[in-house]
Formats: sequence, C-alpha cells, structure tokens
Amino acid sequence: MAAIAKPRYQGLVAARRWEHDPARPRAEFSLAVGDRLGELTVIGHLARGRANELYQVWSNRHWCALTAKVIAPEHMTSGTLPAALRKEERVLARVRHPNIVQVFGTGDAGGRHYLLMEYLNGPSLFDVLESLPKRRLHLPDAVRAVMHVGAAVHYLHRCGWLYRDLKPANVHLREGIPVLLDFDVVWPMGKEGRRPGDRLGTAPYMAPEQVLRDPLTTATDVYGLGALLYELLTGRWPTEELEEDEDDEDWYDDEDDDEDYAPKTAMAPVNSNGSPRALTTRELNTRYPQLTAPVVPPRQRNSQVTPELEKLILRTLERDPSKRFQTVSGMLAALAPMLKGRHRLWPENAPVERRADTKTR
Repeated sequence: MAAIAKPRYQGLVAARRWEHDPARPRAEFSLAVGDRLGELTVIGHLARGRANELYQVWSNRHWCALTAKVIAPEHMTSGTLPAALRKEERVLARVRHPNIVQVFGTGDAGGRHYLLMEYLNGPSLFDVLESLPKRRLHLPDAVRAVMHVGAAVHYLHRCGWLYRDLKPANVHLREGIPVLLDFDVVWPMGKEGRRPGDRLGTAPYMAPEQVLRDPLTTATDVYGLGALLYELLTGRWPTEELEEDEDDEDWYDDEDDDEDYAPKTAMAPVNSNGSPRALTTRELNTRYPQLTAPVVPPRQRNSQVTPELEKLILRTLERDPSKRFQTVSGMLAALAPMLKGRHRLWPENAPVERRADTKTR
C-alpha cells in the first residue's frame, strides 16, 4: 500500500482555524451598508474605535474594494482633523513597503474626512492567536511573522519614524504575509534627547523608557518586537505572572481555550474636575509591570522555544535599552538563522550576506 503524502507546510497562509466573522451593523456605526461617501459606497462594517470608524467600501475611482478610516461624527465638530489621523496620513503618504499597509489617498465627503487604504481580508495576528489552542503559534510561524514585521519597522526607522505600538492586533495578514497598520502614534526620530510629551501605546508591549517618557530610540521598537514574539510563542505577555497550572503538553492539540487576553490600552487618570493628572510611582508599577517585574522566561511557558531563541527574546526585553539590540536589523540578523530546514528564509545554497556584528547592533 502506497504511503500517504504528508501535507505541504503552509504556515500562516492557512491562518489556522480562523473563520471570518464580519462585524454586524450596530448603532455605533454612523453609516449603513449601501450609504454613499462621495465616490465610495459602504459595503461592510469592520471596526469602530474611539475617534474613527472602519468600513469596507467600493471605490468607483479605483474600481476595487478598499478600507476607509472615517472620522466619527462627534470628532468633526471643531472642523479640524484629529492630530493622530493627520500624522498617520503624513507618514503613510511617504512610505512604500510590502509589509506596510498601502494608502490610496484621502478625501472629504459630506463633512466627513476619510483615509483610504487597501482592504486586508485576512485576520490579524490577534485573531489567529485567539483561534489557537493556548494562543500560541507554531515556532517557525512566529519567527517568520516577526521577521516580516521587523522588516517593516526597520524600513520605518530608515524613513525617520519610530512605530511605538507593536502588538498582534496591529498586524494583519495579506495572503499569509504579515502587514503592519495603524500608524497614528508614530514618533519622529532625529532629535537626540527629546522626551515625548505623551505616553501612547498599549501597556503590555511598551518599553520602560516609553512608559517613563524618557528619550526614545530604535531600541524602543526592538522591545516591542520582542514582546510581540514572546506573545506569539507563549500566548502571554512577558511580565504576566506564571500560573501554576501552565504546562506544555502537546500544544498542537485541538483543545479549547476560552480565556480572553485581549490587550487593553491603559487610560490616563483624571482629577475630580476631569483634568488629567500624573501617575504616581505605585500606579505606574501596577499598570506597567515591565518597570519592576522580571520577564518570565519563555521556555517556562513553551518548551518548544530553544535556549538560543530564549536568550534572544530576553535580550530584546531588557529593561535597560542599552542592553538590547540597538537596531532592528541587528535583531533580525540574529533571528534569521533560527529558521532551519524547510522553514529557512532562503534556499540552503543561496549567497546570503552573513553579519558577524549582531552583538553590537
């Protein structure tokens, strides 16, 4: 009897167990399916944030389905665009990279401003994690995903911007290829020693210097990439307490895990009169445990992680930015050799440059 051929490895192209569940029209959306927005026709609801609404639209100009990020009506009362959207438009208009969402322009219709981007019908990495047992990716999938995201972040750094908000929800798949989106909290580089006046980002993935509003460098995004890789491999955040019942019994089994670990962005505290106030040291340490709590070694949560990969991850998550990789390219150069065999990024005999200086990068 002939042996049955083993299925070809497909990685994230298969987007394991993920099924598209489009958002149903709800009261939060100000536009209904079929409504017109200039030359755009709303054909689907995607998501709604604090200031924006995301729609799938049909563009008569481009003759294809696109994503429109539309300012919510209550945020257009002043007649000026929110600073975050202006920044995102400015950055996306200047960057072109295979792992960065493509922008198709901006427009105004009926007093509503919108940003037009490509429509990514694949899930986010957060959606993929939520569909998997114990919220973990297969090790090569996780490394490949971070290689793609890291390539986008490295390019963004070369263009003069720090990303600052790396997390699974901000990475969507285009035919299995990770694509970075949501550029509304990027930070300009080039002014040494400049301290940001805000604490924007998503709490579990923020570097300590980002939390403390210290000057930011490319090592800040190295921390974000390390936190992203950590969660893709373990299903948890780096400083999340280790639970006694955690184990690594064959995490490829189709066990159900209904726990919700959706990342939440920390909200700024306010005084009794509604004005913002500074966080106390105790509040900072509670909201941002990465300031004081040690990182749980990833091998304690996933024995599939190799010692070499664990060492790399722990270096990216060092509290002191000078102890991390100083560039994303240095991190990726050290990460690439960990993909071996059929998971290699390049054919075995391909002439690929080998960098020996990753220890100082």
